[in-house]
Amino acid sequence: MKLTLSLFLLLIGAAAVTAAQQTGVITGTVTNAQTNEPVANAAVSVESTTFNRQVRTDTAGKYRVADVPPGTYHIVIRLNQFLPSRMDVEVKGGEQTTDVPLIPELHFSEVTSVTPEGRSQFESFQATNVLGGQELTKELQGTLGATIENEPGIALRSFGPGPARPVIRGLDGDRVLIVEDGLRMGDLSSQSGDHGVNVNPASASTIEVVRGPATLLYGANAIGGLVNVVTNEIPRTPVTRPTGSITLDALSGAPGGGGAGDVTVGNGSFALRVAGSGRRSNDFKTPDGDIPNSFNRAGTAEVGASYTSQRGYFGASYAYDRIHYGIPFVEEGETNLNPRRQNFTVRGESRNMGGVFDGFRGSFGVRRYKHDERDGDVVATSFINNTTELELLAHHKRAGRMKGSIGGSLLTRNFSATGEEVLSPEVDQKGGALYIYEEVAASQHTQIQFGGRYEHASFEPQTTDEPARDFDNVSGSVGLLFLPTDQATISFSLASSTRNPALEELYFHGPHPGNNAIENGNPGLESERALGFDASVRWRGAAAAGEVTFFVNRISNFIFREFTGEVDDEEGLAVTEFAQADARLYGIESHVDVKVGPLVWVEGGLDYVRGELTSIDSPMPRVPPLRGHAGVRLQRNAFQAGVEGSFTAKQDRVYALSFGGVSVGETPTDGYNLLKLYASYSFGSNRTVSTITARLDNTTNVLYSNHLNYLKDLAPEMGRNFAVVYNVKF
Repeated sequence: MKLTLSLFLLLIGAAAVTAAQQTGVITGTVTNAQTNEPVANAAVSVESTTFNRQVRTDTAGKYRVADVPPGTYHIVIRLNQFLPSRMDVEVKGGEQTTDVPLIPELHFSEVTSVTPEGRSQFESFQATNVLGGQELTKELQGTLGATIENEPGIALRSFGPGPARPVIRGLDGDRVLIVEDGLRMGDLSSQSGDHGVNVNPASASTIEVVRGPATLLYGANAIGGLVNVVTNEIPRTPVTRPTGSITLDALSGAPGGGGAGDVTVGNGSFALRVAGSGRRSNDFKTPDGDIPNSFNRAGTAEVGASYTSQRGYFGASYAYDRIHYGIPFVEEGETNLNPRRQNFTVRGESRNMGGVFDGFRGSFGVRRYKHDERDGDVVATSFINNTTELELLAHHKRAGRMKGSIGGSLLTRNFSATGEEVLSPEVDQKGGALYIYEEVAASQHTQIQFGGRYEHASFEPQTTDEPARDFDNVSGSVGLLFLPTDQATISFSLASSTRNPALEELYFHGPHPGNNAIENGNPGLESERALGFDASVRWRGAAAAGEVTFFVNRISNFIFREFTGEVDDEEGLAVTEFAQADARLYGIESHVDVKVGPLVWVEGGLDYVRGELTSIDSPMPRVPPLRGHAGVRLQRNAFQAGVEGSFTAKQDRVYALSFGGVSVGETPTDGYNLLKLYASYSFGSNRTVSTITARLDNTTNVLYSNHLNYLKDLAPEMGRNFAVVYNVKF
């Protein structure tokens, strides 16, 4: 009996030794192909029909996959901001080394705004822009709108340099939603051309843009697009050592500069973040001289704290920001605004949950906003805009090939004004929404997206002179993504979107110099209904990358300011009424980078939008003109330097009506050509990365006007401007 048992144990041991000898271990190091530096946190997947395992590289870029049975395997290495790498290996037993160099992406990185979970730009169903890292420092300006205006599909609306706001595909105001870490800003920048956006772009880690309808996740105000300023004001992952960043910049075109900084400390469970920023610039300079009363000041302070773990976080933050800027040539050139805002935010997330839902997150934001419009030191009008917002999202477990999320939101708002320019009564606004978003992996090379949203909005004026209004909005979208190779994608998106009239379109009455008009709201307006289609082709590789997007958007009941033919002689403003007509916008956006030598790249792009009020056979108001750019840059590892030329065509398709032989409305704007020189270099150690950028905007000091500047016939744009930006991350 003992001999039998001994032989049995000996056979088991021999079998185990034989099996161990037959399995293999795959090890290696993942590095940056340009700098040879190790790449940490890259996902390394080893796949076959019977085996699937994923590991992450450590801080030295090393990975190890053990107990791999003999056979042929497909290895895939992925990391945001790098091209994926694929290869086949034969495992025969023992340890074998497979080192992998990853090639950095030229343009495409992860964007968190376009889906509930975040997604690579390259594999997005919609057209997106992301500015971060060295590219953000290269474009950094004093306002959000000026920082992103050179991105495809984006133009700049302004009333002087202070109140600058982005325009996406020819749409502006209440049709373009600006959020900060996914929650609404709570300011009044969508309401008037002289109202600014309360954010310092130097404090952003990235700036994301969704070009086209984003109503499925964000509601009616994103019917034209979305801008998300990502600051990560509440720590969301465990922190064990101090991290943070500092950004400093100075410029000559509007003499002055600014700075922003943040630091986060933690013990692995609790994290604290403190941040602040400031900016001061004087009247800006043009080839014709300085523009008086065009100064800009800004300051912010913020603190956030959270409990963090590998499975989620829960935290809160408080922030206060104040800006102060002048409005040239209005009210004898003494008008200035001083928006102030208090933000209280609570956020939380739980990951890797059991049950039907494996993830849940929520955000609650309270925004208390006020600004005074002053004539010199005298307050003429005060505005208050108080909002409260709740966003909830639950991600359900994968069901077969389908994954997705359901979400909901609540919004309350109180708007009021006192003083000379009281355009509307006090109004209470309430809203709520429910939505579903799903993705289906139809095959290895095909993905499908679909979803729907129901939204209710109500407006209740605190007066008997104006009626209350209620709106029920339904939106939906479907997308198709083809991935024939790792180097190419083709995407299609069809979105049906609804936008209810904004408060100002319903209830504003009176002179509004901030929009160069006497405005008369219409409480009988109906909701806009848009049907938008996008088609994009994207490609990427070690020597070339690019994207071309075609879009068309048909909007029924489009709301616009219609000229009556009257002019208020006392105010010097044209009289308008908010009216509705059917509209159509269509256009193209493109960019491309091509490597033509060991260190030399050629880049270029073109974007164009054409807008028409089809039911009255007229151009749409305030549509940007055709624009393009081309440049050459030298790039070696973390250094780049180049020259870029841009051209903007004449815009003579303008919204203007003739009354008795007199034209009232927009005026044409001449085209112009600009030249920019720049250089940027990143350097650092294991703990810090520094980037210094220098650029010379409008190098030849061209005198030109921006068609979307309300003061274009009075004030040209900034002349030659030398700027230096320094950023350090630790």
